[in-house]
Amino acid sequence: MQRNRHFKTLLGGLLILSALFSCKKKESSIDTPPPTNGNSGAVTTNDSIFFVTKDIYLWTNVLPDSATFKPNSFSSTRKMFDSLITYESLDRYSFLDDGTTSRALQEGIVGDKGFEVGYQTDTTLFVVYVYPGSPADKAGIKRGWQLLSANGFTKFNYYDNGATDDALNEAFSTGSGNFQFKKPDGTTQQNTIASTTYQLNPILYSKLFDLSGVKVGYLVFNNFVALADVQTKLDSIFNAFAAAGAKKLIIDLRYNGGGLVETSEYIANRLVPAAKSNTVMYTQSFNDNVNNKKFSRIFQNMKALPYYPTYNWTDIFYSEATTYKTAKFSKIGSWELDQVNFLVSHSTVSASELLCNNLKPAMNIKLVGTTTYGKPVGFINITFGSYDVYAVCFQTKNSLGQGDYFTGLKPDITVGDDFSNDWGSFNDPLLKQSLIDMGVQASVLGRSARIASGRILATTTANRLQATKFKGMIQSFKR
Repeated sequence: MQRNRHFKTLLGGLLILSALFSCKKKESSIDTPPPTNGNSGAVTTNDSIFFVTKDIYLWTNVLPDSATFKPNSFSSTRKMFDSLITYESLDRYSFLDDGTTSRALQEGIVGDKGFEVGYQTDTTLFVVYVYPGSPADKAGIKRGWQLLSANGFTKFNYYDNGATDDALNEAFSTGSGNFQFKKPDGTTQQNTIASTTYQLNPILYSKLFDLSGVKVGYLVFNNFVALADVQTKLDSIFNAFAAAGAKKLIIDLRYNGGGLVETSEYIANRLVPAAKSNTVMYTQSFNDNVNNKKFSRIFQNMKALPYYPTYNWTDIFYSEATTYKTAKFSKIGSWELDQVNFLVSHSTVSASELLCNNLKPAMNIKLVGTTTYGKPVGFINITFGSYDVYAVCFQTKNSLGQGDYFTGLKPDITVGDDFSNDWGSFNDPLLKQSLIDMGVQASVLGRSARIASGRILATTTANRLQATKFKGMIQSFKR
């Protein structure tokens, strides 16, 4: 049955914590921190982050000891942590954060302009997505609009050594920016958009298609936010699809960078056949320190602040590695599906990949698009003063033991993206190919618009949205 997850697990770029099991702390014989730093009488932040990372890091065996690494020799904590994670070549995931990720995914609060752009060709930028309720959404901006200028800058170029990103960063990061757009009908629109705080809604679009008797539900889902923030919306959409008699579903994850494991699990349990209840969804593995509860003195004495001050982090990690090592399917609702297709791209990360990988042995699913990012690992994030530490601490595998997709999940149907179409358009190559795969005749969908040559289809180097900086999955606290 599904675990009661109250703390959040981030998968994909981020995996927070999971599960609690109270146990008596015991001394560790592993690399132990100095009691103080110099004459200050206090262990430094660098010391604390180093020793706790060494305790929980999935690849802890590759990390040097403190005498060799010298965590206090670095000029900043960020430089220390960035250097530490270079010892494992697979780790392109771990990071330090200032709390922005936690606020966005666990609390659902973001503060930005609410839209992202990407290169359709090397000199043209299009709106890739807009968050509902954001400043951009309130200005009427839509996916598929071309960006003509940002604060007067018009010479967009993918190969200009950062000049375009500098201009975009200025327009997006300042309090307000001036943007001019070209709509699909050829008309233009100019907006001054200010960054404001809004509630993150990851459901960008949903629609029931009834195409010559083939009923297909379509959902664009962009972040695995806390389940409490999105469950009612998901239930409403899934229930409506089921009531209409849809037996096929397309979930669009092509820009979904991950988030909370609890939400990925919930969606899996809504979609999985009832016959698969109580079978393995996935297992998660930790390092031997966590498995055997052998931790440094620093970590043994740490409370799970700020969210769970009455619990020790060591108990939470140990219970996640033992009591909650295996997650099982537990069917929610009565909707039985014949086929589920996931639309994916290189921007499909972690918790998104987890959902696909978990369901693949359990039901008829296909991936449509391009190879995903490749992040079968996650975090339990820990706060040290002004830093949230996201150090990879676990790996997941599905019921068949599959979970080494560090180079991504390959699509069953390969098709390139196109930023110039709004959601639900049959000119969208991923949506169209998925519908055809589900039995819809191509003639019903009409002739596709000619796709411009020279497409590069790349998001800009600097991701400016708080909700999508994160790439990963976060585990939820089970108690």
